[in-house]
Amino acid sequence: MIKGIIFDLDGTLVRLPIKYDKIFTKLQDLFDTQDEFKPLIQTIIKKANNDSKIIEKAFNIICEEEVIAAKNFKVIDGSIDILNYFKNKNYALCLVTMQCMKAAKIVLDKMQISELFSSIITRDISSERSIQIKKSVDVLSFFPDEVMVVGDRIHDVVSAKQVGCIPILFNKSKIDSFKDCKVISELPQLIKQNFHN
Repeated sequence: MIKGIIFDLDGTLVRLPIKYDKIFTKLQDLFDTQDEFKPLIQTIIKKANNDSKIIEKAFNIICEEEVIAAKNFKVIDGSIDILNYFKNKNYALCLVTMQCMKAAKIVLDKMQISELFSSIITRDISSERSIQIKKSVDVLSFFPDEVMVVGDRIHDVVSAKQVGCIPILFNKSKIDSFKDCKVISELPQLIKQNFHN
């Protein structure tokens, strides 16, 4: 039986207009390379060779652009309603995001939804999605299979499964092609999911 739901932020609840081209250029300068930074976080960690000062500088570059984007975000249709719906039904809610806390806080404060979450795990706490999910499950004190994870990327699905949670992919373009878990095209479809599996 599902008792808690972990939501991703960017791409699931909101759309952040992050200027990745600017981030990539600044990171190429920092690391003195023309290499691509994709996937972003993993590439930074690899190129920094575990040098925490370089990683911090790189993450600060990203955070600056995320904060700018956070001032111009768009709320995804139904996101606030769906959070309130599940909170009113006494589900515990958590938030995970690969954005920095500074940017996440701007978004959550503008949406007035911070108080809905039992925990908010940002990149500042962990840059590994599976660790973010695990920490959220620990905060909730539920078994992993009592927690649903809603995200817009296949990496969210893989990470949720690694922890033992039930993944839901919120991605219109994967509705017919992705078979590893339930796929929804709109957030209100979450209400129809089986919460008593």
